[in-house]
Amino acid sequence: MHRLVLILGICTIVSLSIGAQQPAPTPSAVDEVVRINTDLIQIDVTVTDKDGKVVTGLKPEDFQLYENGELQKIANFSFVSKTTGGASVGTDANTASNSTTSSAVRMIARSSVRRTIALVVDDLNLSFASVYYTRKALQKFVDEEMQPDDLVAVIHTGGGVGALQQFTSDKRLLKAAIASIRWNPFSSVNALSSVGQNDTDVTERFTVESDQIASGNSKQYTLLHPHDNIDEVQKASRDSAKNAAAAQKAIYAQSSIGAVTYIIKGMAKLPGRKAMLLFSDGINIGETMNNKSRAPAIFDFIQEVADAANRSSVTLFTFDARGMQQSQAFSASDNTYEVIDGHREQKLRERDRDFKDSQDGLVYLAEQTGGKALLNSNDLDGGIRRALDQQEGYYLLAYIPDAETFDANKRKFNKFEVKVKKPGLKVSYRSGFFSQPGIDVRPQLTAENEMAESLMSPFAQSDIALNINALYANDAVDGAYVRSFLHIDARSLKFSDAPDGWKTAAFDVAAVAFGNNGVPVDHIETNYTIKAKGPTFDAMVANGFVYVLMLPIKKPGVYQYRVALRDSATGKIGTASQVVEIPDLSKQRLTISSMAVEDVSMNAWQMITQGKVSNSTGQAQLQSTLLYDTVLRQFRPGTVLRYGFEVYNARLDPRKKVSLELQANILQNGEPVVRGNVNNFETADLSKSPRVSGAMTLRDDLKPGEYVFEITVTDTASKQITRQLFPFTLN
Repeated sequence: MHRLVLILGICTIVSLSIGAQQPAPTPSAVDEVVRINTDLIQIDVTVTDKDGKVVTGLKPEDFQLYENGELQKIANFSFVSKTTGGASVGTDANTASNSTTSSAVRMIARSSVRRTIALVVDDLNLSFASVYYTRKALQKFVDEEMQPDDLVAVIHTGGGVGALQQFTSDKRLLKAAIASIRWNPFSSVNALSSVGQNDTDVTERFTVESDQIASGNSKQYTLLHPHDNIDEVQKASRDSAKNAAAAQKAIYAQSSIGAVTYIIKGMAKLPGRKAMLLFSDGINIGETMNNKSRAPAIFDFIQEVADAANRSSVTLFTFDARGMQQSQAFSASDNTYEVIDGHREQKLRERDRDFKDSQDGLVYLAEQTGGKALLNSNDLDGGIRRALDQQEGYYLLAYIPDAETFDANKRKFNKFEVKVKKPGLKVSYRSGFFSQPGIDVRPQLTAENEMAESLMSPFAQSDIALNINALYANDAVDGAYVRSFLHIDARSLKFSDAPDGWKTAAFDVAAVAFGNNGVPVDHIETNYTIKAKGPTFDAMVANGFVYVLMLPIKKPGVYQYRVALRDSATGKIGTASQVVEIPDLSKQRLTISSMAVEDVSMNAWQMITQGKVSNSTGQAQLQSTLLYDTVLRQFRPGTVLRYGFEVYNARLDPRKKVSLELQANILQNGEPVVRGNVNNFETADLSKSPRVSGAMTLRDDLKPGEYVFEITVTDTASKQITRQLFPFTLN
C-alpha cells in the first residue's frame, strides 16, 4: 500500500508533450460506440432537422455510408436514445453558504449514465473577459441544464489536472470547480492584437519627425508608413519579434492540446458516447486550413487528438469564448499615429486574418469528431444547449472493412462520408481514421493499481458493500481533520479459520481527498486484520462493523473524499464517496463541526434522563450504537435522536462566557415537519472548543421516507448564525 500515493500522483499528472502515443484500453463491448478494428468498423452518426433536434425513426436503407468514396454495406444498425427527465442533483442553489451537510456523493452505476460531459476551460488561451463569461455559462448549465444521471467534469488546461476522478453527478463539486476558475496570468497574449505601432515603429517615426522639425520642414513632410524604406537590420529585428510571438503562441497551443489529449485518454475508460465542450480564445494550427506552414507540429498533434477522440467515442464541441468581434473598432491600446499615416487598414486586415486563423483549431477538432464549433456568438448558454441536444440520440452504423483498409502503405487516412436519403436533414459524423487498427491492451493490475483505479473511477464498486459518513472537526493543535466512519458488510469479506475458534479477515483500505482540480491533496492507507469469534462474530456478520479512519486536511475548501477497501484474500473491492467541506476558521466566522448521532428507544432515553444508565455496579448498561447510527443514518419513528458537535470561533459575552442559542428542526422536502424549542448553552471553560449535545424525538406520526435533521446555532455575543444538516431515513 505504500506505493498507492505514488501511483495516484502519476495518474493525475498532465504530460504536455504528446509525441509518444500510448494505446488506451479498449472498452467492453457493451460500452463501445466507435469501433475501429479489422473485423468491424462502427461509427456514431447524428441526424438533426432544421431546428437542430435529433431525428429518430430512420432505417438502414435511409443511410449511405462511404469509406474513401466507396459505398459500404451496413452490417449492423441501431439507434441509441439518451432522452430522460428528472430533477436537479445536489444541494439547492439558494442554500446558505454558512451551512454544511454530511451527505454522500451519488456515485451512479455505469449502466445508468445518461450523458458524459467534460467541460474543458482552456485557461492557457483565455482572456480575462472570456474567463468571466465562460464561468458564468458553466454555472448556468449546472444550475439549470444538468440532469440527475449526467456524469460531468470541469477541467482546466493550465496546470496539473485529474481527469477521470473529476467526473461526478454531484453539483456541489462542480460548482466548487467552476468557482475556482480564474484568469491565468501566464495565458497567451490578448485575443485581439492592437492596430497600434510596435516599439520599433514608434521609435522610427519619432526619429524621422524630429529630424524634420529640426530642419524646419515639419509642415511639408511626406507621411512615412512603417516598414517603408527601413534598413535590413530593422527589418530583421521586426521579423524576429514576429517569429518569437508565433513561437509563444505555438507553445501555448501545444500545452492546451496536450491537456486535451490527456483528458480524452481518461474519458476512453468511461462508457458510451462522450461529449467534450472546449472553451478557448482559439488554437492557431496554421496560416490557413490548407496551409499549415506556420505550425506543422501543432497540426500533427491536433490530428492525433482528433483520431484519439474518435477511437475513444468522444465528440468535441468547441466554443470561441471571445464571442462576436468588431475588428474595425479601436481599443485603448491602439496607436492614433496609424489613423493618420494611412497604415491602419493594413493592420486591421492583419488582425482580422489572425483572428480567423486562431479559430482554425477549434473548427478542425469539432468537424473531425462529429461535433460543432460555436464561433462569433455571444450566446454561450444557447451554444451549450444546442451541443448537448445532439447527445440526446444517435445512430450506430457498422460495416466490415476490406483487407486494404488498414494498409498504411496504400493510404494513411481513411475518410468517412455519410448521407441520408430523406431531404431537409443534416448529418454529423466523424471524419475518418488513420490506417492502424485498435489495440486491445488490458494489463494485469497489481493490488496497488487496482486500488488507485477504483479511487479515481467516478463509478461505485460494490463487490464489498460500504457506507460512509466523513465528519469534519478541528483540533486546536493539529488543525482540521476528517474522521470517517466506514460501515463494512462483513458478509462480503472472506474469513479464514484460526486456532481456538477465531475467524480472521484482512483488507487494505485507502482514503483520498481530491481537490476541485481532481488532484489528490491528502491521503491515508493501511492494512488491517479483523479477528472475532462466537456471538461477536455472528453479530458482526449479521450487522456488519464500523472502521474509523482519521485524515488530516490542511487547507480549507470543498473536497471529494473517496474511500476504497480491498479484500486481501479475494481481491474484491468496494468504494464510497462523500463531499466534505473544510471551513476557513481564520475568517473568525462561527462554525460547528459535523454531527455524531445515536438513535435510542423511548424507554432507553427515559432511563438515561433519570440517571439510571452508566457503567457502575447496579446501573443499567446500554450498548452504544453511535458508530452504526452515524454512518448508516437509518432510524425508526417513536425513538429519540441524540446528537453532538463542537463549536468554533464563538465570542465571549460581557460575562466572559460562551453563550449560544440552539434550535433543532426536522425537515422534509426543505420544509420543517417538526420544530424544536430554542435551548440555551453556556460555558466558561475556554480550554477547549465547546462541545454541545442534545436530543430530539422522532415522533410516531412521521411517515417512512427521507428527512433532514437541522441544527441552527446563534452566538449571542457576535450575533453570527450557522447551521448543520444531517440527512437520514425513517424506516
